[in-house]
Amino acid sequence: MKLGICVASKIDDIDYVVEAERLGFTHAWFADSQMIWSDAYATAALAADRTSTIKIGTGVSVAATRPAPVTAASMATINQIAPGRTFCGIGTGNTAMRIMGHKPMTIAQFDQYLTELKPLLAGEEAMVEWRGKTSPVRHIMPDAGFVNFEDPIPMYVSGFGPNRWRLLANMATVSYSRFRQIPRWPRGCGAVSSEVRPKPVARSTECPSQPRH
Repeated sequence: MKLGICVASKIDDIDYVVEAERLGFTHAWFADSQMIWSDAYATAALAADRTSTIKIGTGVSVAATRPAPVTAASMATINQIAPGRTFCGIGTGNTAMRIMGHKPMTIAQFDQYLTELKPLLAGEEAMVEWRGKTSPVRHIMPDAGFVNFEDPIPMYVSGFGPNRWRLLANMATVSYSRFRQIPRWPRGCGAVSSEVRPKPVARSTECPSQPRH
């Protein structure tokens, strides 16, 4: 069984993650909302340095506030600290965007973002759209100790509602949702492989019960 905790990113609360690892938790998810908490990536990096077995990642990072290459480089940097223990949780942005007076990403925008992010997390080239221009992008120094793409970085994608699930089933390493917008499914986290279409799945403890982002 995989057990995860989701914590508000607070730079001096790393001891909670250390204790969670001692208790046998497998995943620690750091919430991302830049005008509420500490920076999720800085907090996750400290936790990665203080632990040795628990998997470290964002729960979830906000796509709308960071271009895909920035997110990929940040995750690969943490993966250099914690090889094989890093994962990328990603969402459209709820509190992070609304607190700045903006709406979260649309499904179409999120689709484009995930299409860019997935190969970048693997150290591969992606066609990235930025300020009206589309260009090929990849990390140019992946073997110099700055980042780690050798150990895979799973991508977990936050999804709420059937439209998002249709998108995520073909994109994510694992997708998750609390299912509360789909009454015939139980509350709680669920996971679905990127190789299958959305359908009711068993509850999973791998994903945290957390605020929407």
